[in-house]
Amino acid sequence: MQQGVILVRYYKREWDYPRQLNDLRMLARRQALQITTEIVEKIGQLHPLRESDGLNQLLRLSREQTVQQVLVWEVTRLGRSTDEIRSIITELTTLGVNIYIHNLRIDTLVNGQFSPAARLLVMVLDELTHMELSKLRERLSICKKRDRPSSTEHDADQQPVSPAYLTKYPAVVLNLRAGISLRKTARLCHVSINTVRKVNDCLFRQLY
Repeated sequence: MQQGVILVRYYKREWDYPRQLNDLRMLARRQALQITTEIVEKIGQLHPLRESDGLNQLLRLSREQTVQQVLVWEVTRLGRSTDEIRSIITELTTLGVNIYIHNLRIDTLVNGQFSPAARLLVMVLDELTHMELSKLRERLSICKKRDRPSSTEHDADQQPVSPAYLTKYPAVVLNLRAGISLRKTARLCHVSINTVRKVNDCLFRQLY
């Protein structure tokens, strides 16, 4: 029987994390996966990888080869930035540890090999990381404009969204590129429909 870890990381105002934990426990039972460790961690708005006790514990268990699988609710729980998420996925799969991302229904390893879905996910994360670095100056400029009071809320909504906006929502990007509808993407990623529309508009502009 394979041994696994359940990883639940939640924000201060996120009250449904017990349901996430219970759903992942049920999933483990269906897969006949022996859960040896449950990592439950509250995270703040700014919580880099090096300061996360939960992720560091997960990395330690993986490096010790004591677990073969990790169950996580969504990909954004693996890090605070696209680069951190990519780093976690790459290291764990290299160590032979499969990550099951529940909201995307993705296994990073299939028959011991990097799965096509995981390759696509890493490609998206690579693209977003590159965009994040190359657009840093533009993002700072947008933040300054955002701090200025706008004339009306309507005018603010009409302002174009920077491509760097995509770096905040990697799971939304992946769902949209997989052809999942806007409303279903909003439900799976726990974001508003307006956020999904903005991400979708930004992706559309990149094509033209």
